[in-house]
Amino acid sequence: MQPQEGVLASPKKHSLIKIYNFNDLPLIAMNVARIGAQVPSMASEVGDDHHVRQSKNSTEREKVSAVIGFGPMMWILITPDAPVRGGFRAFDDTEINGIEVPETDGDMFLYFSSGKAELNQILAKNVEEKFGSNGKLIEEIALEGEDHSDIVKEKVLIHSSSNLDTMQSSFVFTQKFKANAKPSSDLPQYRFSYQTKSGSGMYTLTFSNQPNELEETSESINHPPISRGIFFLPSLDLLTSLRMGGIRMGSLAINAKWKE
Repeated sequence: MQPQEGVLASPKKHSLIKIYNFNDLPLIAMNVARIGAQVPSMASEVGDDHHVRQSKNSTEREKVSAVIGFGPMMWILITPDAPVRGGFRAFDDTEINGIEVPETDGDMFLYFSSGKAELNQILAKNVEEKFGSNGKLIEEIALEGEDHSDIVKEKVLIHSSSNLDTMQSSFVFTQKFKANAKPSSDLPQYRFSYQTKSGSGMYTLTFSNQPNELEETSESINHPPISRGIFFLPSLDLLTSLRMGGIRMGSLAINAKWKE
């Protein structure tokens, strides 16, 4: 079982985050999931196409690291007989320092990182075209540079002793803050500064193999975030199973031997 490459790799110079909700999700969840499962190969194709366009004398090869995550409702719909263990659920709205904080939102999380911003945008456009009119973009933010803590596999990836089906998978908690916020966490975390037309601030990605730890983190911060989301990051093997349709039938195609 292999984790998604972008989970363990430090962000490159340019990153792009997009979060989608989908209309009529119960009816199209599996089709949307299959599109998400194609993203790693789509990222590889974008990198290959860019390499071909470069000078034959160029030895540099740009890659796009892609991470695909599924929100709690999305994952329940596509794995009704094999939900993620550990209390993976949406976080309710709350209040921090007298300010209301929204509940977590998002059906699908996409995180792209590359040495060239244009490659992230090309990949994002390709995915958007596949989603079509059913996809509603609720968050899009381009990020440059980062500050990150060490990504320790033992803290980030699910162990085989917890659940063989989901081993090497992970969870991510996203938070968007206004300017002057200085969020931190004892868990592995990427922190990005951002600048948009509406203002500037900090965007964080916090990783863990235990969703309850992320919920505890969400309750211990001093600065209220503008938006936030919680997502399950399947291993590459689970994503492959999604493309094959195995999960829906109650048999994780690649992992079926463990269920015998």
